[in-house]
Amino acid sequence: MAQDIIANIKEKYQGKKILVVGLGLQGGGVGIAKFFSELGARVTVTDKKTAVQLADSVADLEKYPIELHLGGHVLEDFEATDVIFKGPSVPWTMPEIAAADKKGIPVEMELSFFCANFPGKVIGVTGTRGKSTTTRMIYDLLKAGSYPATLAGGLPGISTINFLKTLGERDWVVMEISSWALSGFHRKKISPHIGVLTNIYPDHLNYYKTMDDYLFDKKSHLFIQKKGDNLVINESLIDSLGNGLKLLPTNVTTFSKKDFPYRLNYLSGEHNLENAAAALKVSQILRIESSLAAKTISDFHGLPFRQEIVGKTNGTIIVNDTTSTTPVATIASLDSFRTRKIILILGGNSKNLPVEELLGKLSKVERIVLLAGSFTNQVMESLKTLYPQKISSKVYSDLGEAIKEGLSLAKQLDNSCLLFSPGATSFAMFDNEFHRGREFNRIVKQLLI
Repeated sequence: MAQDIIANIKEKYQGKKILVVGLGLQGGGVGIAKFFSELGARVTVTDKKTAVQLADSVADLEKYPIELHLGGHVLEDFEATDVIFKGPSVPWTMPEIAAADKKGIPVEMELSFFCANFPGKVIGVTGTRGKSTTTRMIYDLLKAGSYPATLAGGLPGISTINFLKTLGERDWVVMEISSWALSGFHRKKISPHIGVLTNIYPDHLNYYKTMDDYLFDKKSHLFIQKKGDNLVINESLIDSLGNGLKLLPTNVTTFSKKDFPYRLNYLSGEHNLENAAAALKVSQILRIESSLAAKTISDFHGLPFRQEIVGKTNGTIIVNDTTSTTPVATIASLDSFRTRKIILILGGNSKNLPVEELLGKLSKVERIVLLAGSFTNQVMESLKTLYPQKISSKVYSDLGEAIKEGLSLAKQLDNSCLLFSPGATSFAMFDNEFHRGREFNRIVKQLLI
């Protein structure tokens, strides 16, 4: 079956010009470029970043006959191609994309292209928070239940499109899907067979013009589900999504934290109980034995960079929560470690999100070490007014120095926690939050030697 799918795609795209917009550093752009190059397409990659900034990805493509147009975009590339594959963070309103669309040039996205061509079943997990954790929990459940499962979607280092070479109609794919990637789904009028919506909070308002635009991408694919499909949705969202849910042909299952009446042995926080409840509901749909499902979720260890305890010293635990790129995420992290005296490393670039609730929650922390960025600039005056004795005397543009300051402060306290939960994006200082997280771990390891 996989051979037939690839043969059909090759017949359609061999010799065609493919433009990949956004090479990136997480593997998605590289995977698309390799996939179509191996099928005999003429592939060009364009990215605003330079070859130096994209060095690792460029090295991955050096053996392929692929043209690289880096350091900026040229309109001719967009208008003289047969098909465009747009990266998730590339806006549909980008002038070059709009120009190509006006000329009738198809604009595809990786995950929606995969789902349109994949003959098996897809479980798609989206939401503002908890996507990655819930995705991995569900994948572990399927493996425990002896389902032929593959982990895919927007996780770092995964090239989903290349699974078309090996997977068939009996296979299940569990994928994390961002709001950006979901824009490709509702444009192609497709949806996962089991859709999971963990929650919705304000996010990415540096990308979307309004919260309504963000909500549209998050929820529109749900209304394309077919009879026999399943939607697993946080019960808190039912009212906000309107009466349209009642008209869906799909089976709707709600969840809340109370629906996971077991202990999480390695995770903390009410948000993780919600993630666990969502995963448990999926296991019930798939009829995985209940005690096996409960044990699999209870023993889930968590993912790197998500409230990950990466070190301990003199009674202080050191936590890497670099994926907290929103104020809401930092609030959840503060709640998870509320039994300890928290030294918080906070700051980075802004997503133009509400900050008032986070500012109030900072009354619970002992000290705040600030990192440079537009988010930090945004909240600085409020921090000076509310917590003049808590904030660091300087704003750090060097993560190592910030960590040293945080450890110094934490060592003065009993039962303390150095919590790296920035509440903002990494782009002031790093390529992305994962780059930021790796650097945090590397520095901590050096300091604890």
